[in-house]
Amino acid sequence: MSLGQPSMRRIPDEQFFDLHDWASEKAEDYGDKPSMVVHSMVLDKREKVGTITGAIHDGNVVLVDFSPMASDRQVLHKVLAELERAVADVDGDLVGVSRQWLVVAPRGVRVARDRLGE
Repeated sequence: MSLGQPSMRRIPDEQFFDLHDWASEKAEDYGDKPSMVVHSMVLDKREKVGTITGAIHDGNVVLVDFSPMASDRQVLHKVLAELERAVADVDGDLVGVSRQWLVVAPRGVRVARDRLGE
């Protein structure tokens, strides 16, 4: 992509549109390599914690849907303890933003504890 003005994303002409139709494979790339990437994942196995810790060590943010583990509180607490240690290692941040979503952030990123507009 050229170093000129960034291109604008083409938004559908309809006043309302279904986000399910706005798939990631249709998304456009904007400019140079980013300094950070925001990932999302479903945490359904304890073994996936390494994927999250790797991402924050690389300086990226991870949005984690932990709902598949919510019923097994013992495993969920162990997973959260592992994530807390990893976040402490990189001086990052770990915040539950709902009953099923966590934001795991690297050094230099803090997640607000209050919601915008409230």
